[in-house]
Amino acid sequence: MAAQPAEKESLLAKMLKGITAGSAQRPRVTLWLVLVLSCVSIGATVTYVRFRTERSDLVDADHPVQQAWTEYKQYFGEASDIIVVVEANSPATIRNIMDDVADRLQREPALFEKVLYRIEAGKMQAKAMQFLTQQELIKARQQVRSYSPILRSNRWDLIELDSYASILDRQITKKVNAGDNPNDVLRQTRLLTASMTRFYDHMANNFQIDKTTFRPPWPDTVRVDQYVSSQSSDVVYTMNDSGTLGFVKVFAVEQKSDFTGVTTCIDRLREHVAAVNAQYADNETVHVSLTGIPVLENDEMRQSQTDMLKASGLALVTVAVLLLIGFRGVRHPMLALLMLIVAMTWTFGFTTAVIGHFNILSVSFAVILIGLGIDFSIHYLSRYLQLRHEGQGLYEALVNTSGSVGTGIVTAAITTALAFLCALATDFVGIAELGLIAGVGVLLCALATFLVLPALIRLSDAGVSEKKLPTPIQGNGLRSLINGWPTVVIIASLLMVGGLISQAFDYSTGEPVLKVGYDSNLMHLQASNMESVQMQNRIEQTSQDSLLYAVSMADSWEEALDLKAQFEALPSVYRVEELASKLPAPPSEQEQRLITALRSELQGLPTEVPNVFGSADPNRVGKALDDLYMTVSQIRGPVAESATRDLDMFLNNFMELPLKNQVALLNAYQNFMASSLLRQYRNMANATSLEPVRSADLPPELTSRYVFQDEDQNQKWLLQIYPKENLWDEAPLAQFVEEVRRVDPLVTGAPLQNYEASGQIKTSYQTAALYALAIISLVLLFDFLKPGQKLLTLLPPVAVVAFVGYTLHQRNGTLNPHLLVGIYLAMVVFIGAVLDFRNLRDMFLALLPPLAGGAMMVGAMGLLQVNLNPANLIVLPLVLGIGVDDGVHVVHDYRRQMRARQKEYKISASTINAILLTSLTSMVGFGSLMIASHQGLFSVGLTLLVGVGCCGFISLIPLPAILRLVGSSFAEEATVKIPESARQRKKREKAAAAAEEAATAPDPVEAEEPRRKKRKAA
Repeated sequence: MAAQPAEKESLLAKMLKGITAGSAQRPRVTLWLVLVLSCVSIGATVTYVRFRTERSDLVDADHPVQQAWTEYKQYFGEASDIIVVVEANSPATIRNIMDDVADRLQREPALFEKVLYRIEAGKMQAKAMQFLTQQELIKARQQVRSYSPILRSNRWDLIELDSYASILDRQITKKVNAGDNPNDVLRQTRLLTASMTRFYDHMANNFQIDKTTFRPPWPDTVRVDQYVSSQSSDVVYTMNDSGTLGFVKVFAVEQKSDFTGVTTCIDRLREHVAAVNAQYADNETVHVSLTGIPVLENDEMRQSQTDMLKASGLALVTVAVLLLIGFRGVRHPMLALLMLIVAMTWTFGFTTAVIGHFNILSVSFAVILIGLGIDFSIHYLSRYLQLRHEGQGLYEALVNTSGSVGTGIVTAAITTALAFLCALATDFVGIAELGLIAGVGVLLCALATFLVLPALIRLSDAGVSEKKLPTPIQGNGLRSLINGWPTVVIIASLLMVGGLISQAFDYSTGEPVLKVGYDSNLMHLQASNMESVQMQNRIEQTSQDSLLYAVSMADSWEEALDLKAQFEALPSVYRVEELASKLPAPPSEQEQRLITALRSELQGLPTEVPNVFGSADPNRVGKALDDLYMTVSQIRGPVAESATRDLDMFLNNFMELPLKNQVALLNAYQNFMASSLLRQYRNMANATSLEPVRSADLPPELTSRYVFQDEDQNQKWLLQIYPKENLWDEAPLAQFVEEVRRVDPLVTGAPLQNYEASGQIKTSYQTAALYALAIISLVLLFDFLKPGQKLLTLLPPVAVVAFVGYTLHQRNGTLNPHLLVGIYLAMVVFIGAVLDFRNLRDMFLALLPPLAGGAMMVGAMGLLQVNLNPANLIVLPLVLGIGVDDGVHVVHDYRRQMRARQKEYKISASTINAILLTSLTSMVGFGSLMIASHQGLFSVGLTLLVGVGCCGFISLIPLPAILRLVGSSFAEEATVKIPESARQRKKREKAAAAAEEAATAPDPVEAEEPRRKKRKAA
């Protein structure tokens, strides 16, 4: 048959050859310019780049949840508390440690503010009576009158234990005989017996009198919140219900010099925690630790950075080792790594200039570039060494390498970059920033391949003959298997692929169910060995308090009360923390009169209990308590039965004590009884102020967290809504978010941000993968089509889609981008099939590695019982980009051989070497993340290790075998002789003459070398 004329060299190939020629001819100038640019990039990064650790930074600032969060921070400052958790077996010890820690923090206002660990009544103490209802005030006045003989007539002997027990006995008997209900007196008896039992239990071991172990036996006279309790002048410490954990809450003052803003504060706080732990080193039950959302996020960022540095170092080393083995030399792999480092410095500079910061997700770009960026240099070096061994000179081999595999490298770089840049179409800032950094980084790696690598090779290989150059691995055994048995290879590959994909499904129910789920729990991504994570889990298990709570803001006191009632009525809400309900409405006239009457009746109380108690007589007290026991035991009911049981236990234990201890116990108890009663009524007397109750009456550490007021008296009242269930899990989080939004659509907080972030991550990656697949398909088709077919295939569908979109918008007012993309792709595929089915076929073959490899990856994840999560969802665009990269190079190798009119396709040694090395380097690069203790990064490393391996398998085994069969059929079709026109013959002869002239022309670089040496010698 007549020889076909050589295809015209593409504009892209000419441009790449020109860039390479310029770099190779002036290598030192090129490298000096590159060095300056790299130094500027690194200097700018070190000086200006920041790290954002808050998950709120990952959400679009225009999202309603994020706007509400920004408004909340505008009014109340810091987003969340840092929590110092104090653990001990004694509440007294916990309180002492909390005092110590708080004192340390309050002495450093430049680092810490709003330290909250205990609540003091403050100015609210004097106004506590205003918190009572009218009925409670009447009851309080009646109770005061019942104790008037003691308080006003100094009859303190009436509350000696034997006298008090006898009074209770007579009152119960009187009510029973009169047929009245004695429950009110029985409740007082229950208070007395419970108080005595508790006092005995704490004194029996060492008989050391401890005021904190005493609980008054008197009924409450005032019912108010713990924040404004007037029953006692003692402060209330923030502890869990069981008294085993104490919490010191503090806001960190952001430090502008920190990359993350709060690192200095957290480091200093850890120094204080270490000092306190060392102080109590002898007490094994004492342990102080840190947790809270800021600490969790800061620890996560730090752990991620540490893990990424370790993984990056390991990746560089392992990639270098693989390159040494693959290229059978040292020099060329080092050149590839130098090129990669240069491209990474440029990427750092781009990130600093355009974005200015890294977030929890985008910090992983370094490992991504190590896994992907090295691929381009591998393809370049493999082709270059092959051409050198075929006899081409240094300059000619560099230029021809760029002209041959250069188009495949650029196509692979563009498709991979587009896979990442499609993330810009999503609403999730974290993924969009990662996509932009990784996409531009891939393009910069491709640019460095044609600009930096030729200059390095030019200096490194100058004067080195092709015989001294290393010979990369050829893969001859694999090539022989594929070339000799393509059908068998395809069938065996199909069986293997099908078997692995089947592992993605569970068939136990009779129907296939996908095993691989989506785990949105962010705590499952954290390093389990971090103390902040362990303590957060402890808090979740030992109390109803959660680090995750929603926040809502009201514009007035009345609105805050209304929102509180609505939130508390929700099934998913445990409690609502706020200050509005702590501030009562102004008392009515009747309530004011009752408060004034109480104040009058409580005037003239003594400052101290008169010294009227003699030494207690155990016999007399024992007899009185025994009589009371006999009376109460005759009555049925839970209160009487409880009092009877406590009395019986106390009397049995009391009788076993030595007489001396009996007297000491009774004397101590009676003194505490008298002093507690006097203190209780003195506090009542001091709580009768009628001045209006204001939020300013409470401690500022408390009010600053819940009430904001500007100079114009405009207020914001904060409500913190705590959940019943663990909001780290998806189902309770969704229920909680749905319910609280029904009450307040603008509710915000960490749970809402996590909910939106998790949903946006999932949707964003899916959308990015879909758009990436569409755009990559178009780029591949555009690459494979002939020049005259490109515009004809791609432009007409644009007009059709624009018309369809306009029509849908006019009818429905909305657009479905997925539908429009699908219509456009369908039309492009149809037109491409009509114009040249072989180009369309090549596009689908190039997509075979990512599609089939991705399916295999899902099967392997099902086999390994690995779920997708917000971290490893990045595998979707990555596997797509890596798989397309491999497929493009194999298909370009096939098309290059078909253009050369080879009878059958045989995958070239340079292609098989390059794909084998790129797959292995990507696998070890990403697999290095498996050393991370951060579970999110570990899962990323595992899934990408599997995914890249699957794509490499498809690219190296079944795809070349398929192209082998396709190439054979193409060769059979080409046996039809086509007459050669005079114009074609003239162009072929001209091209042949130009090729012969180029082959015989001296290498400009090698010709320049003697002249350079001569000038240097002169």
